[in-house]
Amino acid sequence: MKNWKKLTVLLLAAAMLLLTFAGCASKAATSAASSQTAASAPAASASTAASASASASASASASASTATGDKPTIKFYGKCIEYTSGPMMTDALTKAVADKYNIDAIQIDWSNMDTVIRTGIASNDPCDIYNYPASSMANFADMAVDLTPYLDADPEFKAYFSQAELDACTVDGKIVCLPWESNFTVILGNKEALDKLGITIPESWTMDEFNAACEKIKAAGLFPFTNATDLNRAAWIYRNAMLSEVATSGKAADYAAGKVGFDSDESKQALEATKALYDNGYMYPGEGAVTVKNDEAKAAFYQGKVLMMPEIAAGAKQTADGATDFTTELIPWPSAGDKGAINGGMNCLFIPKNSKNIDAAVDVLKTYLGADIQKIHASEGYIPANVGVEVSDPFVKDVLAQASTMGIEPPFSSATFDYMNNNLTADLVLNGGVDTVVQNLTSAASAG
Repeated sequence: MKNWKKLTVLLLAAAMLLLTFAGCASKAATSAASSQTAASAPAASASTAASASASASASASASASTATGDKPTIKFYGKCIEYTSGPMMTDALTKAVADKYNIDAIQIDWSNMDTVIRTGIASNDPCDIYNYPASSMANFADMAVDLTPYLDADPEFKAYFSQAELDACTVDGKIVCLPWESNFTVILGNKEALDKLGITIPESWTMDEFNAACEKIKAAGLFPFTNATDLNRAAWIYRNAMLSEVATSGKAADYAAGKVGFDSDESKQALEATKALYDNGYMYPGEGAVTVKNDEAKAAFYQGKVLMMPEIAAGAKQTADGATDFTTELIPWPSAGDKGAINGGMNCLFIPKNSKNIDAAVDVLKTYLGADIQKIHASEGYIPANVGVEVSDPFVKDVLAQASTMGIEPPFSSATFDYMNNNLTADLVLNGGVDTVVQNLTSAASAG
């Protein structure tokens, strides 16, 4: 078991990305989202320096609370309703801190993260805690509280995380966020249907081999594959193909450093490989494949209409357990180049500098990221970030083994990420093809 835990931690180090997220736009948005009351367990110790740096922004709300007798409200933009563990974790947080703070647990809007977070921070009434991927924290590093002094002052708190995790959360020498889970892309398949068609799933396969299997499935009157265009999944095929191409060409390090452009041969080849899946009619539901949502894709998978679908590692067990009519098997992601690669990273939490409750927000983080609440995440079949929480489920262990090919993506700009998630697939398949996408990706990267 310890070896599995060590493997999990090491694999997390390979990731500098993921799958992403949103914030709190205004008081109206806050009240419209899920609002729950709660508050905090005993305050953990923080360094004198950290407390001093935070006191200015926290004092106003603390004084108001003292005067009125009300507890501070911590706006926690981190309720993940897509995971069965998400509401359970925020409910547990609410109960755990109920003696000191009210918790306004707000549902994450995964598709509009940058815009909503920026709007909230610009309003000077932001959420106190935001969910965001470590790999893109450079976008908000200047706006985030440096958590280094808080961690250094509390060794028990710091021990929640591996050094590799902390390194992934560090920008310009400052720890600007903390992870609550790891994630990467996997593929789930309908084992009985694939076996019936004589399709044997190898330990690894090229895109050509994957296409051959897709052709056999299509000939049987079924859809081979699907890829949701919501929840930041729209560009998964391209992103993984790109990682495979740069791994094959020996440019993986350059790509991670942002030195391989979207107009490179690797990028064009990755886009061509992605487009071919749609052009060949392999993508569910055919017409409309560029707009299919995750709920539609999952329903089609359960109904046997489509035999393979991507899923996040954190949700793989839940999706597999939901398939009551067949056995779900894990399928390796096809390699566009000679070497396999998948995107992945960590979902994290950060505190904006203009939060009115910085010290309290740190205290809430300690509770949420502690073993008690992280165990809830693990017990539901997800992958916790707290290294003191072991993963015991055999299926989840098999999922973790897939992370061996996890690659490192560059820190995409907000404009690039928005384009990938909202426009890339439609432009690639319907609105101009590879040249149009290359031009738009390049423009988005330049826009920052």
